[in-house]
Amino acid sequence: MSALQSGLKLGFRLAASLGIAMGSVLAATVALAAPAPIFEPILDEIPTDNPLIPPLRIPTAISSDIELYPSIMPEAGVVFLNTEPDCEEIACTALVVAAQSEPPPLWPFIGANPMKSVDLADGIKAHFWERGGMASFQWIQDDSLYILSYSQAIFSEEAAIAMATSMANEPPFTP
Repeated sequence: MSALQSGLKLGFRLAASLGIAMGSVLAATVALAAPAPIFEPILDEIPTDNPLIPPLRIPTAISSDIELYPSIMPEAGVVFLNTEPDCEEIACTALVVAAQSEPPPLWPFIGANPMKSVDLADGIKAHFWERGGMASFQWIQDDSLYILSYSQAIFSEEAAIAMATSMANEPPFTP
């Protein structure tokens, strides 16, 4: 049972015992699943009707000491946080969130041994890689591949695990 299903089940029980209207319980549950406010300027650009791009899972909170700027490649369903506005260089990349509708044929990838694995949610294990100052957590969920890559100079591993965990535990973004 997913965290959302458990939360809804608990919400229904509480609502029934307290006599609270179900609409308010559901509204509160959905509000918890909202992407972090930093993504708000690009939410309307996130593709929701492309069968090749699964619904994106977006972190619900971002913890950073520097100002970050969101951008998106809508045709690929890839969301970025950059250290400079309108910058498309790897040097400006702080965070990348992506999804692929079909898992890779072999998991984890051939010849790429993850350094470690982390449990994000019930039955969801992310594999961790790092290279050249960037690190990545990648996992299979709902028959799709989800990726959170981040600059190690900007985010700690603990912060990245928290972001990936929020992505795995909350439902995908739908407008």
